[in-house]
Amino acid sequence: MIRNVIFDFGAVLLHWNPSKIVESFTEDTNERQILLNYVIHHPDWLALDRGTMLMAEVIPRFALRTGMSEARIGDFIEHIQSTLTIIPETETLVDQVIALGFGTYFLTNMSSAFFEKLNEQHSFYVWFDGGLVSGKELLLKPEPEIFKRLAERFMLNPEESLFIDDSPANITAAKHLGFQTYLFTTPTISCEAIRNLLNIN
Repeated sequence: MIRNVIFDFGAVLLHWNPSKIVESFTEDTNERQILLNYVIHHPDWLALDRGTMLMAEVIPRFALRTGMSEARIGDFIEHIQSTLTIIPETETLVDQVIALGFGTYFLTNMSSAFFEKLNEQHSFYVWFDGGLVSGKELLLKPEPEIFKRLAERFMLNPEESLFIDDSPANITAAKHLGFQTYLFTTPTISCEAIRNLLNIN
């Protein structure tokens, strides 16, 4: 029996598509590739998500690496934040899960700076029963420790908890720890499939 539902944020609850993000920021195809390779897909971005580097530290590093000004990189960071909007289909699903009395949690790889800004907009700590942000825990999915910490902190039984994520690696890690899982693909199809799993009419 599923008693708890755990949502990932990026590409599950929030729009997250790096290629579209850079396309909407600049028309320069070379600049787009540089931003993908040396900002979003660079290990420094993972360090942000892990919480081992702060935004103030990585912006100069991104600027030096890309040859762009710090102001330009700052604009890009703000642009990324502005694109992290709620996916309506998933928002509806979360509301239904809450209304039916499931424990509702989140587990996201995200920098503390991004999360704090989003939390100001959406009050995630009020909306959900709880959750972990990688940047605050100094851990990243798919590391087993972050799943274990979620279960321990909120006294969750993995076998009674459905973990929803768009990353196959994260899904595999959660399965190994006994969580029930669902690999999220497109909002309409996935949300309907999750409703069926939870017997939501």
